[in-house]
Amino acid sequence: MQLILSLCSGIGLLDRAFKEAGFCVVSEGDIILGNHHDIRLFKGIKGKIYGVIGGTPCPDFSPLKRDRPVLKDLYGYEMLLEFKRIVLECDPSWFLLENVAGVPNVKIDGYSHQRIDINQSWYENVTRLRHIQFGHKENKYLQIERKNVTDQSQKLESCALANDSRSFRELCRLQGLEDDFDLKSFNVQGKKRAVGNGVPLSIGRVLAKAVTDLDEKICVCGCGRIVTHRGGYYDYSCRKRAQRNKNKFAVTDQQQIGA
Repeated sequence: MQLILSLCSGIGLLDRAFKEAGFCVVSEGDIILGNHHDIRLFKGIKGKIYGVIGGTPCPDFSPLKRDRPVLKDLYGYEMLLEFKRIVLECDPSWFLLENVAGVPNVKIDGYSHQRIDINQSWYENVTRLRHIQFGHKENKYLQIERKNVTDQSQKLESCALANDSRSFRELCRLQGLEDDFDLKSFNVQGKKRAVGNGVPLSIGRVLAKAVTDLDEKICVCGCGRIVTHRGGYYDYSCRKRAQRNKNKFAVTDQQQIGA
């Protein structure tokens, strides 16, 4: 059984999806469980870990945050650096980082870099866009399975959010959790915040499956389709999409985590 290290785990929704896929997941924990789970205190051990997963804090990179300090002063940026440090210390075969679209590139020496979007609405009648960065030592890539299972006759439900006004039980349903799921040591607002910040189980399961079915050549635009010819794009529309994304996610040297 392959061992995976989870960083900034929250309440472990992404961990649960990888466990269901047959991985052995060990979690460093999350600061919401106490300061002793601060990843700045964690030291990795080389040669023991197959993969590293995590969802570092995202509020600093949200488009809703207008008054933000310079990048190097952001707590979210510091956590990205810590994520990178631990990957380098553990030296796993691959890493997977979940965040929002505004997060800087996280490039790590010795690993490929794939940056893709995934939406909960591809699998359920709930819309939630998440952003994934994936790196692999052998230049392998995630092929994200995209389904059209949403009911077009129904309005998509809003996803669970950390500051959601809906009930805790409703947020659990939106995240794919069982009816009796609870966080007994949290107050009501803490429960809602913890669940709302998690990765929906439907997305986590797709990501875990993609890790088990890694491909060596997929379209570089991030659509997830396998490329069978010599070019890097599946078709012309993918080439155009990649150019739009390049402009959208253009970052300066200071905004990029990596070499």
